[in-house]
Amino acid sequence: MNENFTRLLIGSGESSPEIRYLTGISTPDDFICIEHAGVVTALMSKLEISRARQVAKPGVAVLPESDYGTSRSEIIEKTAKVLNTDCFEVPPSFPLGLAEKLRSAGIKLKVSEQDFCPGRLNKSPGEAAFITSSQRAGEAGFARAVEVLQESSIANDKKILWNGTVLTSEILRAEIDCAILKHGSLPTGTICAGGIQSSQPHNAGSGVLFAGTPIVMDIFPRNPETGYWGDLTRTVVKGKAPEIVSKAYAAVKDARDTVKENITLGADCAKLHQMAENILTKHNFRTGISDGEPFGFFHGLGHGVGLEIHEAPRLSPRSNAKLNGGEVFTVEPGLYYREWGGIRLEDLIYLSPEGSVNCLTCAPDFLTIE
Repeated sequence: MNENFTRLLIGSGESSPEIRYLTGISTPDDFICIEHAGVVTALMSKLEISRARQVAKPGVAVLPESDYGTSRSEIIEKTAKVLNTDCFEVPPSFPLGLAEKLRSAGIKLKVSEQDFCPGRLNKSPGEAAFITSSQRAGEAGFARAVEVLQESSIANDKKILWNGTVLTSEILRAEIDCAILKHGSLPTGTICAGGIQSSQPHNAGSGVLFAGTPIVMDIFPRNPETGYWGDLTRTVVKGKAPEIVSKAYAAVKDARDTVKENITLGADCAKLHQMAENILTKHNFRTGISDGEPFGFFHGLGHGVGLEIHEAPRLSPRSNAKLNGGEVFTVEPGLYYREWGGIRLEDLIYLSPEGSVNCLTCAPDFLTIE
């Protein structure tokens, strides 16, 4: 057995961040990617090979898969012979059916116990620029939402009215998404949750929006050319905000901004989360469980952003990670209560390899829109 493992991936550039990272190639269809002796090879169909050679990262070999066989198992078996190896290291997501075929043909597979592309954690300034571009698209979406709410009026029953009709989460989301598209990025799952729906962090929002209640907008576009994401959350109220909402907003903003001021090389991700939770508690906003439902600050403080919208590092109580420089991550504390709704404020941070803290978010902070 050859113990010098050759790495093998199957996937598309659109769905596999590892393949996108290694090759620079984005495709809707899966292809075979092999890394051997430091050289990355993409085995492509005739449909994609010409374009793949144009967009592949420098040093990536793009070869026709038809030179190696007709089925994936046959192609991999022949490649193993060419490389003089009988063992591939694969990620945990490797297709089980293909794995069984390869093993029956005498090919050994070793599932990687670590991140398949650990270099993705540490972004270059160029990658940070790609993320910033996507962030600007998200901010364009938020700016459009603010315009809509500024143009809106409030009916006697507190419903928000816009363009002669009742404003809904669906309408506001569509306006945000259109602005993102005009900015060259793709909207994906934009959240516009109003009222009690805003107390559920991943509730996309539906139905009529009302004045005097929080509207949480979580906007995370992806640039189709680079593959990198942005991530932005703001919470606003049309009209006058209730006192409890104003106090919660101030608490969340204090937690977010204080954590940002304490980001340094070597910072412990779990301790940053605990710092935010302590600040929220100091503002008299408790976290716990009532009738089986969580309330308060019950999600992680943040997460990495790159070729995935949620990736390492995780800023959570269970994290063992420390910030080593090069990470792009969110700082997004929140408070959620079924009685009145939720507040979340999210900024995107790039901690450079040299230790400088760069906030990639330019969207303004304000709660009320008259």
